Amino acid sequence: MRTRNRTLPSGRISALRKAIGAVLVGGTAVAILHDWAGIGGSRVTSAVYVAVLLCAGLACLLRARLSERERSAWLVLALAVFAWAAAELYWVLYVEGEAAAPYPSPADVGFLAFYPLAVAGLWLLVRAHAHRLDHRLWMDGALAALGTAALGAALIFEFVTDRAEGTALEVATTLAYPLGDLVLFALAVGVVALTRWRPGRTWLLLLAGLAAMAIADVAFTLHSYETALPGGDWVEPLYLISALLIGAQAWQPEAATIRPEARFDGLREVIVPAIVAATMIALVGMQYFDHANTLTTVLWSTAMLAVIARLAMSVRANKRLLEQIRTDQMTGLGSQARLQIDIEERCRLADEEPLTVILLDLNGFKDYNDTFGHPAGDAMLGRLGAQLREAVAPEAVGYRLGGDEFVVLVQGGTEQAAATAKRAAEALTARGDGFELSAAWGMAAVPEEADSAPTAMQLADVRMYAQKESRRLRTVDREALEQGH
Repeated sequence: MRTRNRTLPSGRISALRKAIGAVLVGGTAVAILHDWAGIGGSRVTSAVYVAVLLCAGLACLLRARLSERERSAWLVLALAVFAWAAAELYWVLYVEGEAAAPYPSPADVGFLAFYPLAVAGLWLLVRAHAHRLDHRLWMDGALAALGTAALGAALIFEFVTDRAEGTALEVATTLAYPLGDLVLFALAVGVVALTRWRPGRTWLLLLAGLAAMAIADVAFTLHSYETALPGGDWVEPLYLISALLIGAQAWQPEAATIRPEARFDGLREVIVPAIVAATMIALVGMQYFDHANTLTTVLWSTAMLAVIARLAMSVRANKRLLEQIRTDQMTGLGSQARLQIDIEERCRLADEEPLTVILLDLNGFKDYNDTFGHPAGDAMLGRLGAQLREAVAPEAVGYRLGGDEFVVLVQGGTEQAAATAKRAAEALTARGDGFELSAAWGMAAVPEEADSAPTAMQLADVRMYAQKESRRLRTVDREALEQGH
């Protein structure tokens, strides 16, 4: 019996994408024209509103189908958007325009369900692209999220809390919206911090969509209090802009992998703690300015700023010391200590980004040292190291293993690595009166030929010495032939 092919042909997927895109873009434009320019009827706009949300959910389902690694995340995000759409549909059919509409209503259940589902989907997406993150990155993400949440709580949540009225259930429902917005927006900021503030287009569109949803909801909440924001229908299109940004994921590549290592330079090491600390100082100043002596508040804030400055100075000093340890002072290449850290780290990620290890050893350097002396030998190593660094950059990184041995790490396949190895060997070549220096090399591919850093180094070493021995034998044979003549 033949099994039916359950996959959609590429033509149908393309047509589905076009239809979804037309509704997302066209529907959002209609809502903007209606609410911001006063064009169109209310019923038409309500139907378009629901259609845009449904298409945003379909776009999330299509995104789940196209990416196995991200599938669970996008399925949960699709559920979040469909809960939002179902709530909006119920609101349009049964609540909108009713003077005696219940509060909370079943629409509120759908609206509030969006938040935990969206948070769960975003968390699953982070886990799909973040493996063994450096603890500093996790801490930066947590600090950015907590700082954002604290600022939002002070400016928004407390404002709503002071004005919420009604039964306990009504008050709880009213407060649940800004609380969900704070969590969602704070998590989005935290994810941006995990990407070192360079999220890329795919992450940026999704996070902007979720953040726009939170901002629109906060604006709607404040809008309900006439003294907070000006009236009008200007808030509603913000929701559809949010749905448009989320639905745009159907046209995007996979989100970029969040790299696990946290390599910061200078003041970037403390930028997140400093910003969060400054935010906390501002909040404490706002909270206690009316209750504490002005001088006390100023001195407390100044002391906290001094702590931040002292932390920045310590980080700068530690960075200088770390650079001295990570850099070989004679050649300017990476040191052996840095090599051990980098090669272990890159071998762990080799399944995603193949790595080639190239080991090089100088021929004739011992004779050069014996002839010209060790100071001249050190100067020659410095010259050759500078040449090696320039020859392999930017696609590879060079290190001095010790003595006259060097290592180059190449991110990529063996064909690219072979070309890099030849350039590296040429860079380690020097000729002059009474000396000739060249380089023998061997390489090993991870994970194709080796599954760990020690195995890769050992294999590259064996191949390097095989090349070295082959060259020695050719030299012996040539000298024997010359003597025979």
